[in-house]
Amino acid sequence: MRSATEILNAIEARAQRAIVQELRLMKKEVLQLRPALSPEDQDHADALLLKLGRLESDQIVVVTDAGAVEQGFQAVAQAA
Repeated sequence: MRSATEILNAIEARAQRAIVQELRLMKKEVLQLRPALSPEDQDHADALLLKLGRLESDQIVVVTDAGAVEQGFQAVAQAA
């Protein structure tokens, strides 16, 4: 059986190329593991949760007001 550190390191390695849905599943997996971890491994899990959250937010597109975006495009088109 693999150690908790090995499991957390494997999750972290996979996270670098994971899509948002996979990142969310990884976060759930870490949250499920966390209560059974040693204090040191819990710190590692907390750091990993932060990293997974950042990777997830980096991939999410924020929707803005469509009217403002359209006005911006029109201004650029008129300037050209």
